[in-house]
This record gives sequence, structure tokens and C-alpha cells, in this order.
Amino acid sequence: MKKHSILLILLLLSFGFPEIIISSSASYYFRTLGINDGLSQSTVNAILQDRKGFMWIGTKDGLNQYDGQVFRTFQKENSSLGNNFITALYEDCDGDIWVGTDAGVYIYNPVQEAFQLLETEITSLGEKIMRSVTWITSDLQNNIWISVDGQGLFCYDKQKKSLIKSVSCGESNLANVTHFWFNAGELWIARYEDNLYFSKDNSSFNVFRDANGKEIFKGLVINTCVEGLHNCLYVGTSKGLIEVNLTSRKVRKLLDEYVRDICFRSDSDLWIGTEQGLYIYNIETDEYEHLTTPDIDERYALSDNAIYSVYKDREGGMWVGSYFGGLNYYPYQYTYFEKYYPRGDLRQMGRRVREFCAGNDGTLWFGTEDKGLFNFNPKSGKIIPFHHVELGHNIHGLCLDGNGLWVGTFSGGLNYIDLRTKTLKHYGKGDAVNTLSSDNIFSICKTSTNDIWIGTTSGLLRYNRSTDDFLRVKELESIFVYDILEDSYGKLWMATYSDGVFCYDLPQNRWKHYTWIPGDSTSLPYNKVISIFEDSHKRVWFTTQGAGFCRFCSETDNFICYDMSDGFPSNIVYKIVEDDKGKLWLTTNKGLVSFLPETGVKHIYTTANGLLSNQFNYQSGFKDNEGIIYLGSIDGFIAFNPSEFAENKQVPSLVLTDFFLFAEFNLQMQQNSD
Repeated sequence: MKKHSILLILLLLSFGFPEIIISSSASYYFRTLGINDGLSQSTVNAILQDRKGFMWIGTKDGLNQYDGQVFRTFQKENSSLGNNFITALYEDCDGDIWVGTDAGVYIYNPVQEAFQLLETEITSLGEKIMRSVTWITSDLQNNIWISVDGQGLFCYDKQKKSLIKSVSCGESNLANVTHFWFNAGELWIARYEDNLYFSKDNSSFNVFRDANGKEIFKGLVINTCVEGLHNCLYVGTSKGLIEVNLTSRKVRKLLDEYVRDICFRSDSDLWIGTEQGLYIYNIETDEYEHLTTPDIDERYALSDNAIYSVYKDREGGMWVGSYFGGLNYYPYQYTYFEKYYPRGDLRQMGRRVREFCAGNDGTLWFGTEDKGLFNFNPKSGKIIPFHHVELGHNIHGLCLDGNGLWVGTFSGGLNYIDLRTKTLKHYGKGDAVNTLSSDNIFSICKTSTNDIWIGTTSGLLRYNRSTDDFLRVKELESIFVYDILEDSYGKLWMATYSDGVFCYDLPQNRWKHYTWIPGDSTSLPYNKVISIFEDSHKRVWFTTQGAGFCRFCSETDNFICYDMSDGFPSNIVYKIVEDDKGKLWLTTNKGLVSFLPETGVKHIYTTANGLLSNQFNYQSGFKDNEGIIYLGSIDGFIAFNPSEFAENKQVPSLVLTDFFLFAEFNLQMQQNSD
């Protein structure tokens, strides 16, 4: 067997319908794992997590072991597993994995890493398990129970290595058992298109009747059952989901769909896999959410509507197996990032999200570099494009000014939009000294004195309201001004793309220039500066295109610098936003970083934590009055509230999957390179 590395293992009363209320909770974002990711086949019949943390996925063409990074496939062609059609999975008290196939049972020993066919015969009958296995579980004595299509229900004693066949329930055998379970000392058996039976002694069976004496399961196919609170069973059938109160014998029909599998995510949330997608039912509120595969390709949606298996792992993540779409994974939301990207009713939205700006009506404006300007309503989630013939598609600067919005573009000049009338006035580059020096606008800043400053690729300008024109600032003539910020002391800071940082003390009418000084660790770390931020402690921060970020020390007139040598994932830092607790959030080229300057504690978030992309975009970040942070990337933008994040206290298992002697390691590396 070939192995690779040391891995961290991730990894209504009486049968009527209740009123169905569609809830309006946050979106569900799934990660799809299919054949392109290493899964052996797209039909997932069974899912299991073993005690070491490995996920096991049974398909129509092989058994897959998943460690959170890669799949390892067991098939009859490459292992001692004698059948590739997997139908059921179960881990016993010894850690052995029982694998049901469409032609018998195989037992996987994780120590020997080998499969053995269960060939034990029933002594009195000379019969073996040879047909398709429908379910495997154990009783309180750790005996293994197996239902087999066309053969019946079997019990295997591991200590005695003996196999017995269960007695009949009204007929000569239990040849068509689709599902069974143990509940409070009782054995419950479902037979295909027949009925539901129960027994207290595993020998004499009674048909289940409800409080009115009706055989409500007669003629149904029962595929699955789980136990819930208040002595209730939830039974998935060919005619829907049925709740059974074992105390009162009252039943409720909760869903009218063909149900294949069900699983509790919490005491109140029941995940229901059907032929028409996934239903998430809240038992306490009678609310449903119905998740289906959209008509267009959406990267985080369910990959198929035919759901065959649903499973909850030890971290609270949900695994959903489908018929055509492989495996869908929904992690426990320790961190929740709401995602906005072109999909469904947001198809008109741009992907390359740049600046955000608060509107004066509770909405946000954001610019994109591919599809122009948009207005976003955080309460409704609606995103509406702003179209105008003179407004370009590549937005690089936004600034609210009373009832108007200044909008800068790349190569399209400057625009002022009256938000009441939606009329637009356009300003372009001119030869006169009172016009724009460039049509490439990168930053717009409104100061406490009501002045508008504009940064372009060819210098800094100030807007003259009385004459509706511009003043070119000679001190930064021909300088690429990337960002502008007025600090709490009235100083104006300009970040440039290749000439460091300029500071203009307006009261003193005095300029100062900061640049990188080779060999001086307290100087500006790099001359390509791409954003400026002032935190709640009135400290000014700068981010760079390649040398991390830094904080300006006003007392010493120098800088404290941070980069990858301090544990940050990238030296390209696009933007800094501060949350309500003083933590800084830095967008980079390799994920999002939360950073507390006072302690140096940092945490890195990537697509594995729910980001749209690990690569964010320039100057794209904003925090609203509710504490919600918005960050733009090259694939859309995310929104989140850091105060709602939870700590993941799960400690993953460390499993040694292989080791090499030095010579063997060199040989293995050579073989891999060949």
C-alpha cells in the first residue's frame, strides 16, 4: 500500500401537514468533493467517520478514505476488498470497519490495513451472507447486526465468531429488511413495501400501530430512522418524513418527499436527504429550509438534488452524499463569512470588488474593476447596478459628499453623482492647470474642513467648490498617489505607489517625505505604499506592495514594521480594518489576518474557513455602524461580524501514516519525480 505523509486528520397531529414556514437564516455554503478531487465515483451511498478522524465514503465503485486533504481509494483491483459496490459502513467497538457491499460483508482491520470477507456460515443452515447489505449496526452486547436484501437479518457474535439468523415476524423469514434499529431495548425492523415491526425479545414481533390503531407504515419503503428528544422517532420513507411519539403513539407527517436519509445536526435541526434536494427542518419552530441544485453553476450550492446519505462528523460538520454530484461538505460555523458573488439574482454583479463607501440612506456603495458601480442594501441583500453612459466600468475611488457621490475610475476620469436625482457630472483630463492632471483616479478623500482631495497616477489635486475646478499640488506633481487619509490631528497622509509616503501638515503648511532607507529597520519598509489606516488609538498604519505593513511612531518619527518574518502569510497587504474590540483585520494575497497589536496574537483565515478567495483586492474594506466588516476580493466580497466568531476547541488526531528510512525516502522521491 502506498502512503504519503504525516497528516492532521480533520478532518401535526394525525398524519396531516404542519404549516410550512420557510425561514430566512443565513446562506448555506457547501464544498463539493467529486471525482475531480479524487473520489472514486459520484454516487455516495454511505458515510462514516472512524475514531481516528478519517472519513469513509462508500460509492458504487470503491471505498474512499479521506483525511481532509486527499482521497485514498480501496477497490478489488488494488486491495483485498472483494467488491466495489459499497452499500453500508459501520465501525465496531474494536475499531474494525464493517463494509457492506452488494455481495456480502468485508471487515477492514486498520492495523493490518486489510479487508477480510465475512465467510462465517449459519451452522444449522449452511448459509452465508452473499447478497446486498442494506444496514449494519450493533446491539448493547456489541454483537454486529446485518440486514441483507433477499436473505434477511443476521447477528454476528465477534467473540464466538458465530452467525445466527433472526426469527421471522409473521412470515417465514425477513428476506426484505430495508432498515432496522435498536431503541430502549427493542428491535425495530422495516420490511420493503410491507410494514414496521418491533420486538422486546428479538424473537416475537408486533406490527406498529399508532394511537388510533392504524398501521401507518403499511406498504411503505422505510429507508432510515433516527431518535430525537421527547421519546420521538423520525422515520424516512418513500412517502415522506414521519415523526413517531413512542410514549403517546401519536404521529405527524412532516414532509411529503421520498426520504433516503436523515441526520440531526443539533437537537432541533434535522437534515433530511430526499430525491428533491436537502431539507433542513427545525423541530421547535416547524420551519423548513429547502436547498436544491440551481439551474446555473454555483460554486457553493448542492451539487445534486438526489441525496442518498447525510452524516454529522465530530466537529459538527455535515456531509451530504448525492447520486450524481459526489460529496457536499458543510463545516461547523466557527467563523461565518456571508458571501456575495455573481450567482442567481446577483449575476449582474462584478467580481473584482474594490472600494466601499457608506451611503446616506443606510446602504453601501461599492465599485468593481470589471462591471462598474453598485448599491448594496445590507438588510435585504439586494445589489443594484448604477448605469450611466459616462461612467466607466473600472472603479478606483469612492467618496460620499453630502447628497452626492464622487466616483473615480481608471482611464475614465472623475464623476460626481447626485444621489437624489441620479444625474452625473463628468470631469476629464485637460491641459489647463485647473483641470484633472490624469484620467486615472485612485483615491478620493473628504477632510474635516470639507475639502475634497483626489489622488491620481499623475499627482495630487484639490477640488475647488466655488469654481468647480481643481488645483494641482506642485509638491506631488507627476507622483502616483495611491491613497489619501486625514488623521485625527488634521494631517493629510498620501501613500504613493513608488515614492513612499508624504505628510502634509495643513495648519503649518509643511510637507514631510518618508521613504525606505536601506539598512534602517525603523524606516518605511518599502516605497510602494498602497493603503493608509488610522485606528481607534489614533495610530496611523501603512500597507505595502511587497514588504508587509507598518505603524508610524509619532514620538520618534519612524516606523515599526511587520512582515512574513513575524508570522504573517504574505508581504502584500491590501487593506486594514479595525473591529469594535480593537482587533485589526488585514487583507493579504494569501488570506485574511486578525491581529491584536498589543499582544501580537494573530489568526489566519483562508478559503478553508469560508473565504471566497485568498486573494483580496486593493483598498477594499469597510466597517459599518453595526460592526459588520466588508472586504472585497477578486471573486466578490464577504461580510462578517467578528463578535460572532467561536473558537474551535476540537483537537485533531495526529496519525502516522508512513515513515521512511533515509535511503527509502530518496528512492520514493525519485519514483515520484519519475
